[in-house]
Amino acid sequence: MSYRSTIARQPEALADAFAAARDELAKLNLAELDKPVIGITGIGASFAAAMVGEAELRAHGRRAFALRASDLADGRPLTDALIGLSHRGRSVETLAAMAKLPTAASLAITNDPDSPVAKAARMHLRLANGSDATPSSTGYTATLLVMGMAIDALLGRSDDIWGRLPGIAGQVLAKAGAKMGRLAKLFAARRAIDCVGDGGAYGTADEAVLLVREASRIPAASFDTRHYLHGPMEAMDPTTGVIVFGDGREIELADNLDRVDCPTLLLTTTAGIADSENLTVITVPKTDNLIARGIIDILSAQVLAAELSDAAGLTDTKFRYRMSDTKVPQS
Repeated sequence: MSYRSTIARQPEALADAFAAARDELAKLNLAELDKPVIGITGIGASFAAAMVGEAELRAHGRRAFALRASDLADGRPLTDALIGLSHRGRSVETLAAMAKLPTAASLAITNDPDSPVAKAARMHLRLANGSDATPSSTGYTATLLVMGMAIDALLGRSDDIWGRLPGIAGQVLAKAGAKMGRLAKLFAARRAIDCVGDGGAYGTADEAVLLVREASRIPAASFDTRHYLHGPMEAMDPTTGVIVFGDGREIELADNLDRVDCPTLLLTTTAGIADSENLTVITVPKTDNLIARGIIDILSAQVLAAELSDAAGLTDTKFRYRMSDTKVPQS
């Protein structure tokens, strides 16, 4: 299935993921994951998702950390509970991380309950997102949704945002689509694109970077908002572009970039900010749940990545580099 068609399937995929996770969560007791230190691990897009999950747990007073494979490689007990994210459940690094912490309370979130990562954890939740493409679209958002529902269960709370997300996704995709003609012109022939956000949105920015690099092969980098102000943004000019996620200092940042003629996309819940010569604004629905916000924000970045891919003549082009040691082979 093509990248654009999987993006268009987001409302359906999110509804399927919600229904499956709701049924499976009724059979699990995730309270045992509520330990003094909670780690979330994954690789690639799954690590970006882990960064979003880390922020939501911290917002609720938990000591939570997104842990890279290298953090867990030597088996030191850095965390008391571990949530492992892997769409296919075959990521070598995530599997090794789970295996290095056999005494930790653990949950795997994958699309395959028979996968190595799923079997390495004490508990498992299935994504049920259906088809995905390259770059990941439904796999990434389903991972966020199921992780968000799992974190709610861990915290002993319930949020109706998850059941409403399919409808919200359809609205956001329509709004983003209306801006893409303008964005395609402004972001044409960029030599580099930065993606910027704070807290959970830093994880969203990291995922947006993957989309840009994988879909269009344009060099891209992610930064947290405050760090970006201390030097990194100096490299941006009329030949580059920036995608900014946020409602605080991000708004002034987007204005700063507009003033130096750097094409900028601002994803924000703040109403009343108009497009200007180089600035394009997509206003998104407000939610206090940082994981739900991550789903809402990434949709526009997915559509923009598809536009950049088309412009580069790379529509649905497969990866050039094939790694032999990143996935557990199918038996």
